[in-house]
Amino acid sequence: MRKEKVRVNISVDKDKLEKAKTKLELFGGKLSTLFNAYLSEFVESMEKKVETGDAGKRMRDLEIRVKKLEEKVKKNERRSRQ
Repeated sequence: MRKEKVRVNISVDKDKLEKAKTKLELFGGKLSTLFNAYLSEFVESMEKKVETGDAGKRMRDLEIRVKKLEEKVKKNERRSRQ
């Protein structure tokens, strides 16, 4: 299997990148290696089958609750700005 590489431009938070520099030494100091590892992990996790039983239902319920909380926070932030 031939691995093909593509160059991409991304923007990252400068502060987070500065904090990550010490951890990047574990990956030979290359941000691309670290990014590729995270990207691979993300793709693998998306390909896994999700249980549709109680765990799946609880997960959906939690997602709904989080969205509602986020909406409340945004609403409160708008009120405090006024």
